Amino acid sequence: MDEILIDGSMGEGGGQILRASLALSMALGRPFRIENIRAHRPSPGLKRQHLTCVRAARELCGAEVSGDEMGSRELSFVPGPLRPGEYHFAIGSGGSITLVLQALLPPLLTAAAPSRITVTGGTHVPHSPPFEFMALTLLPRLEALGPHIKAKMERSGYMQIGGGSVTVDIDPVPKLDVPEGFAESDASPPFLGTEALIYAHNLPDDVAAREQETLMQPGFAALGLTKGNIRILNQRNNPAPEGQGNAVLLILRHGQFYTVFGETGWRGRTAETVAGHAANRALLFLKRNVCMERHLADQLIVPLALAGGGSLITETPTPHCRTCLEVAARFTGLRAGITPIEGKRSRIGLN
Repeated sequence: MDEILIDGSMGEGGGQILRASLALSMALGRPFRIENIRAHRPSPGLKRQHLTCVRAARELCGAEVSGDEMGSRELSFVPGPLRPGEYHFAIGSGGSITLVLQALLPPLLTAAAPSRITVTGGTHVPHSPPFEFMALTLLPRLEALGPHIKAKMERSGYMQIGGGSVTVDIDPVPKLDVPEGFAESDASPPFLGTEALIYAHNLPDDVAAREQETLMQPGFAALGLTKGNIRILNQRNNPAPEGQGNAVLLILRHGQFYTVFGETGWRGRTAETVAGHAANRALLFLKRNVCMERHLADQLIVPLALAGGGSLITETPTPHCRTCLEVAARFTGLRAGITPIEGKRSRIGLN
């Protein structure tokens, strides 16, 4: 097939363009070339996490690849037949495990046989989905399309040091099928409650205590958080990770689905700020009364494209979502669309 040319500077100009291109290329057998990789980032080009995506994709399908070097701003990828099986990929730093899996999971959903993928690196790092978002929010939506998927975090890992480990088992189906009403509801199912997780590994005990107190403030009362539904994981939990790490996760249950909101701590960011940001994001989502959180919508674009199209209603689309729609349209020939709906909601889709 003709090579698809992707401009890595379009839209938000980040790594999402590369990950979506790799997933679609492997699934559809279409070669591509991407230029201006991560052009809008302070340090453009391929970083360790992105190289892990490329090299893992190469192993999954025996691709011919050029440009897979640190700092490279161009990449050529010619996929071979997909080879499901058992694989282990190491990022070698605190790079995001869930972002690597964004590139690898979609093609394996319809592979000829089951797969088991283990990735080591960071499970809770800034500017990426935490493990719980993938396991509780994303994977049940993917299972609604047909495959069976299980994810297990053997060990948490944080930025710079890493050391985390996640294993995902995929039992594929011949074809993804978008069920009637999939994410097309005009409103969220009834809100059934919230739980919270606080990771505070190798940190003073007062960090988790202050985050817990913040979550129970009167301004966040609508979330219904108390000491009884806030769980603290610290250095006394086994297996303990390497290095320091802090994250606050809010798990909202509505109907049969969960939506996870996470914030990660780092040096110089107060415990109150970390917990407060997570709580505010959850409250805003509830206020908008929408079926699907906007970052989940980002990650469903590629599976919808591989299913032959579909649509969903979400919050105002993120820049990631817009660029993913553009990439998916180029690989599939489907037409991407975004239609605003009152109340800061939008219908997005491919048809």
